[in-house]
Amino acid sequence: MVRTIAAAMLVTVAGSATGQAVTGFSGGSEFAIFYGASTGDVVGWRFDVNTPIILTDIGVWNGDNQLTPGLTSTHRVGLWDSGGNLLTAGSAGPGDPVVGGWNYGDVADVILTPGERYTLGAMYAADDDDGYISSPTSMSLAPEINANTNGVFPAAGDLGFVFPTEDSTNLARLGPNFLFTPVPAPASLALLGLGGVAACRRRR
Repeated sequence: MVRTIAAAMLVTVAGSATGQAVTGFSGGSEFAIFYGASTGDVVGWRFDVNTPIILTDIGVWNGDNQLTPGLTSTHRVGLWDSGGNLLTAGSAGPGDPVVGGWNYGDVADVILTPGERYTLGAMYAADDDDGYISSPTSMSLAPEINANTNGVFPAAGDLGFVFPTEDSTNLARLGPNFLFTPVPAPASLALLGLGGVAACRRRR
């Protein structure tokens, strides 16, 4: 079954958010942890964008319509650049605003630009009683997100909240997601003129 969102719900999470990166998916298998340690490790997916956007909120899949629906724990989520540098991080869990099948938390805003490969990852532990979807059969993405996504997982022994270095051939390990808003046109042109330099700011 394909899981989708209602776009109108975005305003309940962040007044400026106008899109969700992953808008739906089908198939795949649910897993609770990659290595199984109580310390936890990070899984997620890599992607790039075709136009500048501002990431405003990060989310964690809440198991909607799966074996154990609803989040039971709070999860840390981060965004890294292709060099493994952490660009922004936050957490989402029970009680946070819901859009479709994801609970969302606010983070320091980050401008994402074409030409950079980003990694979005969420940390799961053996005792948090939550899960993520591995190898979805299909994913529906916002038009601003390119379709060449792939799943990621940590190298052996890389426990805790660290950059997941290993790539898989599947579409994603779908735990994390994010909300975004477009960069205003003049700012987009300025960014492209500077070679796509990323910028961060804190929403007030």
